[in-house]
Amino acid sequence: MTDDIQKIIDRCKVVTLAHQPFFGAGASKLSWEVDDTIPTACTNGVYIKFNPDFVRGLDKQEMVGLAVHEVMHVYSKHHLLRGQRDPKLWNIAGDYFINLLIEDAIEAEISRRGVSCMKLPENGLIDSKFRGWSTIDIYNHLLEKGSGSGTGSGEGDGEGNAEGEGNAEGDGGATEGHGQVTDAPVKTQSEAGQMEREVEIMVEQAHQTAKSRGKAFGSADELIDTYKKPTVDWRSVLRQMMQSLVIVDHTYTRPHKKFHHLLSEYRSFIPDYHRENVGEIVVGIDTSGSVSSEEIQQFLGEIESICEELQPSKLHVVQCDSRVNHVDVFEIGQPFKINRIHGRGGTEFQPVFDWVEQNDIRPQALVYLTDGYCPAPTQPEYPVYWGVTTDHHSHLFGEVLEINLQN
Repeated sequence: MTDDIQKIIDRCKVVTLAHQPFFGAGASKLSWEVDDTIPTACTNGVYIKFNPDFVRGLDKQEMVGLAVHEVMHVYSKHHLLRGQRDPKLWNIAGDYFINLLIEDAIEAEISRRGVSCMKLPENGLIDSKFRGWSTIDIYNHLLEKGSGSGTGSGEGDGEGNAEGEGNAEGDGGATEGHGQVTDAPVKTQSEAGQMEREVEIMVEQAHQTAKSRGKAFGSADELIDTYKKPTVDWRSVLRQMMQSLVIVDHTYTRPHKKFHHLLSEYRSFIPDYHRENVGEIVVGIDTSGSVSSEEIQQFLGEIESICEELQPSKLHVVQCDSRVNHVDVFEIGQPFKINRIHGRGGTEFQPVFDWVEQNDIRPQALVYLTDGYCPAPTQPEYPVYWGVTTDHHSHLFGEVLEINLQN
């Protein structure tokens, strides 16, 4: 890193720590690296890479704004939460989310000392209607409105508001002007979970530093609050649901091991616990176009694990979009293997329940894994457990578990 670039970065860190310590803490912890192959800057949660010519062209407030922008991508876990979402639209949604928080920080600093050390880029992506929304909510809204279709103007109004939500081309340009976020360098869910915890610790420490210096602001409090919301390990909950189907009874066929010799002498027995295998289980897999292959594979992996534990007498795995496309049947002890996914059309739940009825199956339970976007089917007499990847499930009967495949 050349001397002039090093001075720019060092000055940026010092100024940010002095006037915006909530962001300055993150800017100081992340590694800064020169990369002249990128147009502006980017972060993956480990480093902030930047084009040196781009940085040289920024004034002091813009430079701090750039640093804060990248730090906020990390604080918001944008490098960890994208999943299968479109990278460009994810960046746009992320910018809408963080720019409102940065705007609040600017206003708080101006109120505190009459001026701010940073500023948002001209025509930055800001829309007050997104206040209180999560990045995922914003992404879904933009996707529904047709962002990425190449329609709309995408031009700013000169006041930091970008119009034309439908234009990922125009929005993408504004996004690129202040840097981007790329996926975290993790290979496993365990590594992702560890990095997520590290982010939360970093943000909590930064928040405490800002509060101790009287330079905290409301949006930072809200960000911290989102970290404190309890997260559900859907795998454990689904296991607990399925464990409730196991029949546990007493048996007199074997003596209690602990008292075997004593009781045998008196020719009497204490009943021991005996667990019966679970009966037939049907698993409905939503293979419609709105459910990603990654989600389906995670579903299948967890079902395999659960069945190894519970040993159902027979397992029926029914792949269904708007109709039943394929059924795999596994006898107890048979290896669990699904060779391919069938479907990718629309979504209907009823065909799975009709299939159960038509084949005269009396399952001990039916588990349906889906994103929830479909009218509820007719409720059967047997228990139904739903694993839903969205919050669209209030219309469903039975036991419903909202699952987050990022966890």
